[in-house]
Amino acid sequence: MMLRTLRAPAAVAMLAALAALPGPPALAQRFVPGEHREFPRIKYADSLESVNDRCIVKKTKLSLAIRPVYVNWRPIGFCCEGCPALFLKNPEKYLEDQKIDLRCVVNQGRHAAPDEKRRVYVNYEIFYLSTRDALERFRKHTLQYCGWLTDPVNGARFRPTASSPRMTYNGRYYYFSTISNRMKFEARPDSFAVRKGS
Repeated sequence: MMLRTLRAPAAVAMLAALAALPGPPALAQRFVPGEHREFPRIKYADSLESVNDRCIVKKTKLSLAIRPVYVNWRPIGFCCEGCPALFLKNPEKYLEDQKIDLRCVVNQGRHAAPDEKRRVYVNYEIFYLSTRDALERFRKHTLQYCGWLTDPVNGARFRPTASSPRMTYNGRYYYFSTISNRMKFEARPDSFAVRKGS
């Protein structure tokens, strides 16, 4: 009887110790070999590899510390905190300079030119569509075509659904991974509407 009484606290202590152990390491961004050894690409935590092997803005080595901007589901890498904001001001210029091939997310076999007239922003992601009809279908059925998005409040990648919190701000659609993130955005939209930093 005494032995059984001693085993229960020991088992609880053992479970508590196991629970305190760190979990498996999270998959992090890492460099992967590219065409040029001095300019490796980045494989991001979502398993997608950067389209570019050097910063699309400054043409220097990519940084693991900077989150990508996704264009038509594909990650574009950067070298420093200032470059994503510069890129987002005029993405067509940088995409055309680098001759990045984009496929339409609606008509998936068709090329989508980086054209401001057929561009849609959803959260921090950019989508270029192949035709005006594809643009209208994307706007009408955004959730069907947008794929994974970056929550503008906490930076989490998530796949929005019809029940995801959402809002429109300055003509742009925003989806959120949680209702509390939507409330934070609503309270201070200018803090989150445009991507800043890493």
